[in-house]
Amino acid sequence: MTERPLEVVSDGLRLDAGIDVPDRPRGTAVLLHGIPSISPPEPGDLGYRGLAERFAAEGWAAAWGDMRAVRKSPGYFSIEGWVKDALAIVDAARVAAEGPVVLVGSSAGGAVSTEAVRRGAPVDALVLLAAPAEWLSFADDPAMGVFRVQAGAGMELSPETLEDPAQWAAEFENVTAEISVASVRVPVLVVHGTDDDVVPVVHAPRFEAAAPAAQLEIVEGAGHQL
Repeated sequence: MTERPLEVVSDGLRLDAGIDVPDRPRGTAVLLHGIPSISPPEPGDLGYRGLAERFAAEGWAAAWGDMRAVRKSPGYFSIEGWVKDALAIVDAARVAAEGPVVLVGSSAGGAVSTEAVRRGAPVDALVLLAAPAEWLSFADDPAMGVFRVQAGAGMELSPETLEDPAQWAAEFENVTAEISVASVRVPVLVVHGTDDDVVPVVHAPRFEAAAPAAQLEIVEGAGHQL
């Protein structure tokens, strides 16, 4: 297996990204994170780099990328910015690897991934892990959304957003996965745990109902985290 950086530039921002490539890959999985947390990870959670290694061990090239304002990636967080980042990460992964490309979006990354595919991200399938069919907060109360992003996720927001977060919050309404998935024409796999206390499992069947080609897998006893 070869592990190497992945060159990803989005809106002039150089994102922190990488790819693990086994010998003779079966295809490429592109892993997209959700809203991060400043809390320590749960024991055994190796994050998306660790998940990429697990995919590679099963014969899949696996790319990961931190979208803007997350960990080492620069920039200010916005949902539209993340959609652009998702498109850029997919493009870079398709150049770097071979075979069919599957976009795997977790939690908020699932909503972003769905919109990216709707806008033409060149993938052969979409996987949604514990993804929200609609946003649970942010848009309804912009001030609380700003607080959650800064205090709970540790991400930076632009000075314009801090001055008036209304337009920033409206982007969440424009990127609603339940609506976006209706225009997705590649196979969709929806995976959700019954014990998810962040995005309730009732969101999962809504994707199956809205998507023209969706398969639903409910994991008994599973929570929200990887």
